[in-house]
Amino acid sequence: MECFDVVIVGAGIHGLAMLKTYRDVHPDAPILVLDKGASLGGVWAEDRLYPGLRTNNHFRTFEFSGYPMSTEGFNLNDDHIPGEHVNDYLHKYAKDHGLYRFLRANCDVSTAVDYGSAGWTLTVDQKRGAVLSQYSIKAQKLVVATGLTSEPFMPALPGRENFGAPIYHTSQFAKAENGLGTFKKVVLLSGAKFSWDIACAYASAGIQVDWIIRESGHGPCWMLPNRLTPLKIIPELLLQTRLITWLSPCIWEDGFSWIRNFFHQHWLGRKIVDTFFAKMQHFAEEVNGYDRHPETAKLKPWDDVFFIGTNRGLLNYGLDFFEFVRNGQVRVHIADITRLSDHTVHLSTGDAIDADVLICGTGWKDTPQLNFATEKELGLPGHTSSSAKEYIPKADAEILHTCPKLQNQPTPRNFKPMSEKKEEITPEPYRHFRFMVPPAFIQSKTLAFTGAYRSPATTIIAQTQALWITAFFDDQIPMLACSDDVVPERVVYETVLHTQFGKWRYSRGFGARFPELWFDCLPYVDLMLKDIGVQNQRKKTWWAERFTPYMPSDYVGIVDEYKDSKKGAQR
Repeated sequence: MECFDVVIVGAGIHGLAMLKTYRDVHPDAPILVLDKGASLGGVWAEDRLYPGLRTNNHFRTFEFSGYPMSTEGFNLNDDHIPGEHVNDYLHKYAKDHGLYRFLRANCDVSTAVDYGSAGWTLTVDQKRGAVLSQYSIKAQKLVVATGLTSEPFMPALPGRENFGAPIYHTSQFAKAENGLGTFKKVVLLSGAKFSWDIACAYASAGIQVDWIIRESGHGPCWMLPNRLTPLKIIPELLLQTRLITWLSPCIWEDGFSWIRNFFHQHWLGRKIVDTFFAKMQHFAEEVNGYDRHPETAKLKPWDDVFFIGTNRGLLNYGLDFFEFVRNGQVRVHIADITRLSDHTVHLSTGDAIDADVLICGTGWKDTPQLNFATEKELGLPGHTSSSAKEYIPKADAEILHTCPKLQNQPTPRNFKPMSEKKEEITPEPYRHFRFMVPPAFIQSKTLAFTGAYRSPATTIIAQTQALWITAFFDDQIPMLACSDDVVPERVVYETVLHTQFGKWRYSRGFGARFPELWFDCLPYVDLMLKDIGVQNQRKKTWWAERFTPYMPSDYVGIVDEYKDSKKGAQR
């Protein structure tokens, strides 16, 4: 049986960052990356690409530190990155850093058996052409890097067997897109950003789109313009600027507690915060002109912009998307699907829509599709954490005291889950320390998760999580040092505190299910770097630290800094 120091499941951005980082620190360690896809890239893998796919990120914000993405041939005034360019970048990154030899594609890890400090035994199903083989491997340490977009969730649709037309998940759009020339009537179910992309792609090709946004769901996502205000500010750069992060309630200490206390404890500071978010919302509503036409009004978000988390996107299409709605090329229906019949979608409004295809943007299953055999609590959604329950009241009280604005929660909506299965109606969020490690594995140091969050700062967080996990496996995180088999109370409490924070901060988003790091991405990175003894305030001047955005290039050298600190600790 093959044996490895570390096995990483998933070869997307987080899997590659984990591989590169661990290998930089341990160049001779046997490492293996397994991915069930045919090639690396995760959501940017070749078989998921389609014409018109672009990131919500801009050049220089969606790259690994020290490895700039080429901008040759692109107009940086319209600088959202095409999907095929991201895929090409990831392949070049893997090639130039010698990562290919650690990767195995078409490998599905079906079972992981926990042997305590001895690590894991993994059962792997590997496809080679039409041949499926199964084998086992040993991993001293296991990293799950499948993120939150690994396994599509499809709702139960009564009458599906009689529909007679293709039904796709949005993740299969590359497959559905091949039918652009044959589909004449496309029905789309979802209000999320990807659905806007798909509606735009079909409408641009002159195809009729009927867009269903569930009346019992979250509603249309917030869509911001490519640039904000007459100053043409890039939205995501605001989120990575300390001044703006201070305006959002946050429980993580970033070294600027006095200014945070002013904005969130003092009446004048709270007035400034309220004004900032009100202006942001008003600007988006005015620019998009929702109320100027009865059809575009259907796309006006239902929730205050403050509480929605990552359920938002950018209008990065290079055209007026709303014109498709005004002229009827895209017809919006606020309704639930009651049933399907022959090439027909029936709605709760009584309407019946003809369909050549139904595309469902119905999200993803919350938990990794991997069968863990362990007696320890994994801290995964759908698994009630007994160790967390007693700390929830104390954590909630601390959150609401530190962030009093969060006491004023919006009125609950009549949201209806699309599944009736108890295990898919998440009663518990991810309960992982620093959003990476189940507390039950703090002692054995054999399991970690990376990428189980949503944030616009993907590459920055991916690299920082990879370094934190490496330090965790190396037993180089001082606060986790313990001499007995009891998980430190502080670890359990902070796990609950941080995971409860998402429930209150992004209550109109998905914060009660998994970490949403929107205005909080920079403080979260600060938290991880401080844990491992690496400088978190990395700008060269006082002004730059406070008023200029953090970019991936600001984090060049963090691995070497960790290695130096590790050597110092071992002397």
